[in-house]
Amino acid sequence: QRQLWQYFTAKMGKFIKAGRVVVMLQGRYAGKKAIVVKTFDDGSKSRPFGHALVAGVDRAPLKVTRRMSKKKISKRTKVKPFVKYANYNHMMPTRYQVPAELSPATLC
Repeated sequence: QRQLWQYFTAKMGKFIKAGRVVVMLQGRYAGKKAIVVKTFDDGSKSRPFGHALVAGVDRAPLKVTRRMSKKKISKRTKVKPFVKYANYNHMMPTRYQVPAELSPATLC
């Protein structure tokens, strides 16, 4: 049983890589889109499972009209980002990737 599992995991390609757009499935940011910044396929000492560092937008800016006051415009134009470690099971990869010249690794 264990040898069979190792055979399939060795054959399966790694498609969650840096720059991949993912949709968060669980927790506070469920349904939010994020970009994978760094992957930890084998896990780490504190997180013994495959996970990734992701960054995304928690609250996107809202529509602004000419009639709104400056205070209201400043409130509505704020972007609230999030950065967190997430288990691979709690994210769904999409077919989209950030272009290499805008790579998350170069932005850090």
